[in-house]
Amino acid sequence: MRILKGTMMKRLRFMITRLCMPAAAMPGLLLFTACLSVFERPLESAPPPDYSLERIDALLENGDNLAAFPLILQRRREARESSGPSPAAPPDAPGPSPAAPPDTPPDTPPAALPGPSPETERRYRRALAGLEADWLSARENGEWERALVYMRSFAALGENQIIAGSSETDLFLEGVRAYIDEGLIGAAAALFQANISPDQLDDERRGELTEVFHDAGHLALAASLAGRDIPESPDLPSLMDGTVTVWVNKGIRLEGSIGIPDRGIGSGFFIDSRGYLLTNYHVIESEVDPAYEGYSRLYLKLDDDTGDRIPARVVGWDKNFDLALLKTEMDVPYVFGFSNRDAPKLGERIAAIGSPGGLTRTLTSGNVSAYARSIQPMAGSLQIDVPINPGNSGGPLLNEQGEVIGVVFAGIQDYDGVNFAIPGRYVLRLIPSLYREGPIELPWFGVAVWDSTGRIEITYVVPGSPAADAGLRSGDVIRRIDNREFTTVRSVQEYLITRSPDTLASVTFRRDGREYRAVASLGVRPDVPMRTALERDAREHLITPLFGFAVESIHGYGLQRTFRVKSVLGGSAADEAGFSAGDTIALRRWQYFEEYDAVAVYLVLKGRKAGFLESAVQIAAPLNVNTVF
Repeated sequence: MRILKGTMMKRLRFMITRLCMPAAAMPGLLLFTACLSVFERPLESAPPPDYSLERIDALLENGDNLAAFPLILQRRREARESSGPSPAAPPDAPGPSPAAPPDTPPDTPPAALPGPSPETERRYRRALAGLEADWLSARENGEWERALVYMRSFAALGENQIIAGSSETDLFLEGVRAYIDEGLIGAAAALFQANISPDQLDDERRGELTEVFHDAGHLALAASLAGRDIPESPDLPSLMDGTVTVWVNKGIRLEGSIGIPDRGIGSGFFIDSRGYLLTNYHVIESEVDPAYEGYSRLYLKLDDDTGDRIPARVVGWDKNFDLALLKTEMDVPYVFGFSNRDAPKLGERIAAIGSPGGLTRTLTSGNVSAYARSIQPMAGSLQIDVPINPGNSGGPLLNEQGEVIGVVFAGIQDYDGVNFAIPGRYVLRLIPSLYREGPIELPWFGVAVWDSTGRIEITYVVPGSPAADAGLRSGDVIRRIDNREFTTVRSVQEYLITRSPDTLASVTFRRDGREYRAVASLGVRPDVPMRTALERDAREHLITPLFGFAVESIHGYGLQRTFRVKSVLGGSAADEAGFSAGDTIALRRWQYFEEYDAVAVYLVLKGRKAGFLESAVQIAAPLNVNTVF
């Protein structure tokens, strides 16, 4: 189990310290912290996005049709804005539909809409023809995942006529069949459960899949396909047989002059009869982290009696959700299945199996305490009071039917009964990607947002991100993505898990009281998105997404600049610290704490609430904030 302290505790809340000293004492503070690393990055603002025809042509020449569309459509929108559109028709049209003005018929071709130049429209048609060729090639070659990207992209552009007669369900079924043919039944089962309802299948397909999943040990899924009641929970020994202790031997570490065995201990459980099992990323991190230079060997233990060490290897992993898929060569005694039911109810009885302290085959039980806790960088975690300890990381969280409803991953130090699990519905979405070798790629827009007022307002756009290419700006309020309404950042993050990088997504947003639409080509989410922003942009632009207040420069340069606070986000670190619009601040130091992946600013504040008396303030925040997608 990962203990939430240090970096993880900083993810739970912002750290704010108001220093009890006059502003004149600030140099002493700077000397005290001089040993900490300062993040080297540009002090100037990042250049604006490049929407030039030259860039578009370069993308088209390279066959990057999906990446070209946002640039083409942004040029189209800018052309309409410069031509003075009427207030009744928003000056955007990322395609005939859904991005055209509300009163535009769905089948209106782009050339029939006002504003865009012939040069822009020729490139739109060239990109569309290239994308159609990509779609046909993917269908001909049986590349169902790429075909799904193209299908969803055509829908975002409003070019649905190109994919007429095809459906996402058909493509997912092709994916299920492909995984079955490769013998990867765990991936096939997860793909099916996450995307297909048994009611969508004909009797022949249902019968075929029922047999496959039943023979592979996915009994609950097979029963659901056959229209039978979910089988009763297996006996406890069977459940225990499906779990293992994950050991990572890191050799010997020195403490003073004494050598101590350095071992990482976690838990895992089988999801595939061919020897695939799930655990947490942080358990096996030394096996795949390129920055780790020490000794590391991974193996499994089945029980305490035999002491056998079974070699294993890491197949796929994801840092954001703290998941990893392992592969071992052994006869699997039991395969766990995931629940098809909705999220467990508050107070529902649950159980966890793991190896606390390395003690294998340990069962503990408790209840569901809360939903959607903001512990991880993306989506929400399940809070539980099941007694778990270091060594439980990666073990299954089960309902009373013995079905997996989550993966245990963390607890808070010094707080008994406050522990967390990754919800099973997220795990199901990620399992097929984990079967690929290496780190999985999660999609992202490249924005930081705030949703405390029941709306999703963009507070920052990462330079060079998909959102920047789509023309989104700070202050825009996101209303819909792919014609689905969203009001919280978590709901958007959960939706993005269902998408793949490169997919085009339509975005409806409000700006200056008017509604616009754009199209973004989803990118690959960096490990820590705001670290990427730190490398690209001026620090004053990052104050809002990290600390919760927006500023405007008054005078000065670099670390001698003075700013006026324009606005403060309710519930943010700055709000809790008492900042308010109209305050003035002088930035004295900006530091990056590499050990904690956090930043701190040291500033002199003249606050209205304090009668504009000067006070020295330190305010810090983790870079891996969970308000980014």
